[in-house]
Amino acid sequence: ITDSSGAISFSNENLTTTGTLASGAITSSGIIKTDDSTEATTTADGSLQTDGGLSVAKDAVIGDDVKLLSDSAVLSFGADSDVSLIHSADSGLTLSAGANATQLSLTSTNDGASVAPTIALVRDSGSPADNDQLGYINFVGDDSGGNQTSYAQMYAVVTDVTDTEEDSEFYINTVKAGSAANNLIVRNN
Repeated sequence: ITDSSGAISFSNENLTTTGTLASGAITSSGIIKTDDSTEATTTADGSLQTDGGLSVAKDAVIGDDVKLLSDSAVLSFGADSDVSLIHSADSGLTLSAGANATQLSLTSTNDGASVAPTIALVRDSGSPADNDQLGYINFVGDDSGGNQTSYAQMYAVVTDVTDTEEDSEFYINTVKAGSAANNLIVRNN
């Protein structure tokens, strides 16, 4: 079964093993399949493990969760990785793209008359209270000194959380001479 280089060759045959198979590179022109159903919860368990990187030339179809376990994990898109989704520990995600163009586009292909697409900024508090601030959009850019500066904000405030009597206000702030000011407050009187 071995050739002069020590390689093992099979012609239209299957190799079945139990236990550990120690080898160098494994090259197959067919499917490599494991029927084990062990869940992966860390980088050291699961049905298929590698101590190095994983390269896949075609699409990957995953039947359950994808977990990036690093606190600074990056999910890159494009042949040049020109768009990235970056995880910052305990603070969230950043969508980064080098082009001065649309970085995020939400598209609805529904042909109905209802509003779409929608964005929900949800504050799911266990103890909602009057004057809780809700979703906040902050417009940030550099000033002439290279400092990141908040130039405008939009946000909502719940002024009354009483069931069936809910009230809110909507604020738009801008900066004048380095200070933020409430330029527009929308409320029902």
